[in-house]
Amino acid sequence: MSKERQIVLDVIHDQHTGKHQVILPEARIDVGLPDKKEIITAPFDKTETAGYKHAPWGKSDKLPTTIRKKIEQVPMAGQAIYRLAAMMFGNGLTYYNNSDLREGNTTVKRGYNRVVEHFLQRNQIITRWLIPQIIDYRFYMQTFNQMTLNNAGDQIVGLYHREAEFSRLGKQNETTFDIDELHYSPKFGSGMDPNDKERIILPLHLWYDELRFFNRMGRKRHFAYHSLLRTPGTKYYARPFWIGLFRKNGWIDASISVPEVVNAMMKNQVRLKYQILIPESYFKIRHFQKWEGYTDAERQSKIDEFITSLNTKLGDTSYAFTSITTVFAQDQMNNELGKIEIIPIDDKVKKDSWVPSANAADAQIVQGLGLHPSQVGLSPDKGLGGAGSGSDQRESFNTGISLNTIDQQILLEPLNYIAQYNTRKEGDEWDITFTIDHTHHTTTNNQESGLEPGDNTLTIE
Repeated sequence: MSKERQIVLDVIHDQHTGKHQVILPEARIDVGLPDKKEIITAPFDKTETAGYKHAPWGKSDKLPTTIRKKIEQVPMAGQAIYRLAAMMFGNGLTYYNNSDLREGNTTVKRGYNRVVEHFLQRNQIITRWLIPQIIDYRFYMQTFNQMTLNNAGDQIVGLYHREAEFSRLGKQNETTFDIDELHYSPKFGSGMDPNDKERIILPLHLWYDELRFFNRMGRKRHFAYHSLLRTPGTKYYARPFWIGLFRKNGWIDASISVPEVVNAMMKNQVRLKYQILIPESYFKIRHFQKWEGYTDAERQSKIDEFITSLNTKLGDTSYAFTSITTVFAQDQMNNELGKIEIIPIDDKVKKDSWVPSANAADAQIVQGLGLHPSQVGLSPDKGLGGAGSGSDQRESFNTGISLNTIDQQILLEPLNYIAQYNTRKEGDEWDITFTIDHTHHTTTNNQESGLEPGDNTLTIE
């Protein structure tokens, strides 16, 4: 027997009138919500956005690009970002059925259904969304997304990563005090203010006024979603806790300057390896009675000949580990006459006597970004070798995974919102919660491999 087509109607209860109303497919209707939102909002300072079509991000609207360029100049900062991203990604994305929790279980099973898997594969969620989102979050503590509805508007069928560096929020609406738009243009990454044709403007999802948001969208099918950790002082954009690393003359700048200073010192000291003091009396002793009879030209020739010989023995590698012997005399008071002094120029590059320690700067940067220094072979105090025992590194790794919980909740917010939205039509197939699976490190006494998989980790035999 053929399966009849079912029509699904959404019924909404208006808490203000006490009535129920139906939202017909492919329709957006007003269900009698109050004219004003119940969430309390207030205007921002208009001077912060004066002269812009959008809300500028940092000084001269260049903060995300400045952060990215500075990280590119500090290898250890880039490595720390990658390690943090890898730790957050863990074993990858997974999900479980919410029914497992409703049944009173404290342990959930890894979920699988074709509808969700098709969505994940068609949108390349793992490689084209999740990983770039993690990296953007580690740079800026926020991410930007584009979502796409189907023609009926009752399912979200697309989720796409929008690069944070190329994304800007619209100005606050002067009437509603909402932030209604996301502006997207690669020209933001070049420090330019794109014109209207060079930027894409998407309606920005309002989680606290969702029904009114979709009503205003009408037949539009694309909208933006902004995920962020609302740190203190947040208006438009999150302010990462590690922003102090990037202040002028901060630790990032110190680390950037170290190789430049060292290279300059190496170039400048090549010509001044030694200072040689040769008294005129040396040549009188060396050439004895002949010296007084030499002409000025002959004396200069003898001096040049001797200096050439010294330069050869001090600079040529074929004379390595050989000695230099000179003759000097003493007067009746035992004062030295004609003694040559060879004074080596202090090699500050080798001694690191005044160049800021790159290891100390690296340790500060790594810790500031949120990674324990032992994970990159540094010690927490001075950044020098001796990063701790295996147990120290294991515990810091496991602690890092535990601290990722807050960030993962924010990062997966768009996916879990899609699951909640799509449940309205698909029902049980989308009644799921997305999470990230992790493997914790343990001792070989507990596990031969030293790894302790999570409850939902896939094991291939």
